[in-house]
Amino acid sequence: MKICSEIRNFYLRHSYRRLIDLRKHSSKPLVIQRAEKMQRKNLLQLKKKSVRETTSGQSRKFDLQKRQRISNKNEIYLLANKSSPQKISRFKMVMGAIVLVFFLNLIGILGSGKQTFEKTVESAFAGIGDLLIAVENFTNGDFIASQNQFSHAVKILDKVEKDLMVLGGAGAILETQPENVQAGSRLVSAGKLLASSGEHLAEAANKISFALKTWNVRQQAVAANHSVESFSDQLNLPITKILKGLSEIENANAILKLVETNSLPTKLQKKVQEAKNELNYFLEIMRPITAALPEIPNLLGDKIPRRYLILFQNQDEIRPTGGFIGSVGILDLNDGFATKFEIRDVYSIDGQLTKHLDPPEGFGFITGNWGLRDSNYHPDFPTSAETASLIFETAGFGSVDGVIAINASLLEKIAAIVGGIKLERFEKKIAAEDLNLLLELVIESKTDGVENPKQILSEVWKVLSKELRKLSTQDLLEIIFYAMREKEVQFASENSDLMQIAKATGVANELQETENDYLFVVNTSLSGNKSDRFCENQITHISEISENGEVINELKILRKHDWGSAAEKKVDQLARDFGIQLPQELKEILGRGRNIDLIKVFVPFGSELTSVEGVPLERVETKKSAGKTYFMFSLTTQPKFSREVILKYRLPMKFEKEYSFLGEFQSGDRTRKIEKIVEKGGVEILSKEVILGKEITWQFGR
Repeated sequence: MKICSEIRNFYLRHSYRRLIDLRKHSSKPLVIQRAEKMQRKNLLQLKKKSVRETTSGQSRKFDLQKRQRISNKNEIYLLANKSSPQKISRFKMVMGAIVLVFFLNLIGILGSGKQTFEKTVESAFAGIGDLLIAVENFTNGDFIASQNQFSHAVKILDKVEKDLMVLGGAGAILETQPENVQAGSRLVSAGKLLASSGEHLAEAANKISFALKTWNVRQQAVAANHSVESFSDQLNLPITKILKGLSEIENANAILKLVETNSLPTKLQKKVQEAKNELNYFLEIMRPITAALPEIPNLLGDKIPRRYLILFQNQDEIRPTGGFIGSVGILDLNDGFATKFEIRDVYSIDGQLTKHLDPPEGFGFITGNWGLRDSNYHPDFPTSAETASLIFETAGFGSVDGVIAINASLLEKIAAIVGGIKLERFEKKIAAEDLNLLLELVIESKTDGVENPKQILSEVWKVLSKELRKLSTQDLLEIIFYAMREKEVQFASENSDLMQIAKATGVANELQETENDYLFVVNTSLSGNKSDRFCENQITHISEISENGEVINELKILRKHDWGSAAEKKVDQLARDFGIQLPQELKEILGRGRNIDLIKVFVPFGSELTSVEGVPLERVETKKSAGKTYFMFSLTTQPKFSREVILKYRLPMKFEKEYSFLGEFQSGDRTRKIEKIVEKGGVEILSKEVILGKEITWQFGR
């Protein structure tokens, strides 16, 4: 804004003719000179790779309490409603808005009867057309064609930019419309930078696509002790290209900021502002990712080999970070290749614990000794990940560089994209929607024997890994973005460089911080069964704001247990189709049993519980963790029945002019929306479904 003010002041001090003279004596167009000034201010700072920070096991405290974090005011939190899959489509919207604005500006110039612009306009639209085709090719995964089209657009728009600057000095006939010339020139310059950026991004995408397609062959060569180029080295050039492309988008954004929206005709102002907003949003998402990009080779083990602990979570037995940990994986990476990948039953790890660990609050109902299987007790994933790594190390399996959690529901998504799974043991192909239920049938019935009941998991992974290698880059990106958006994959590390990647990509799954109203309902299964597959919460959150701004919240949680005849028939049919012997008592484990849910309701720190309905008040505990207050109670729901609990509590803050609310959703839980009602002075001012993960603000008096 300071630079914009300086340019406006420059206009007041000098005539338009003087600006033209300055252009003649400059080796670069004035608009690019201004952009370079902006660039010096907005230049992306690339963080140098740091040497791995090592911590000995002896020096690390076995502290299972929430880590105290220093709030970083510059940290950007990604909102769930603005998810990564929309980035490319928003990029297309930006292009479209620029095209429309550019068109209308030049039409305005032509409208004055100056036919000398016809050739320039024709060339401009050819360049913008190439730009849009290039974006279309990029979104369709044709990176080579996209790169060529972007390159062609750069050449055309470069010529148009120069022509506009020359025509801008044509004389007094344009002095009555200098803003149109300036706007058109800036928009073309922004388009050229976006085209150049697209060229770099397409080249990077093409190289990454090739590296992924050839990874399996090179992985086999590594396993056979052959020397091959490291996968992490193959990513260095694409990462450099991506960073250069994003830097050019920053410069394009700086040029667009020079276009004074208010000085444009009314019909143009909205489109210009949309272009600015969309580009700003795109960069808001990409800036933290940009800072983390140089650390990706480090994540893959290019500096030193990395070891990761993988927690496979079953959301049908819900836990705070996704689900019960039934199996774990141990993954060793060196230069981007797997030197070891092993899947083990979680009880084989817990069986090595010689030190007694008291279970966390609420878990004493189902176990007397804490283990890795129950390590994901806290909804803040970095806290649970730290606990998991410490228990894993205490069991004698050594330290790890990070912890990854993967939900079983992600398998269904992958299976849906590849068209189902065919295992050699079955004649029929397994439909995606039946995969997890069938796995539970096989495992719980001990079809593969008591010694190795989870053998089928290895078979499924083997088939899926082959199918994943056949997928297009676009399908792989769809899976990745889905996993990130839905919290199906989470990652945390005590290494600050690796944790930077987790935060930038949104997979750290930390509890979000806000100074406003906040709600996070966390479910923990204490049933010892898989009944959460058939249970769901319906949530209504009512905020009653008094005239002086004080707030009393009423939270209604309606929990339903939908096991019935239809669900039982489904289980019976699936068992018959795949030849599985299904004892009647096994249905108690699969879903027919009662559902016992430990519920924690996280609210703003300092909130005060005033009343409870549905459970006795004395059974609701008020505690504090992770900078939040939470109310904890258990709820037992029988099949075909529902239970409702109503909590009323007073907030510690006031809302006098506007009210803001942030709700979060739990990994593994299907609840994504709640009913939100706001009343001010006894009058309802808001009643709508709210998407969890997005902070909303409502101003009073609207």
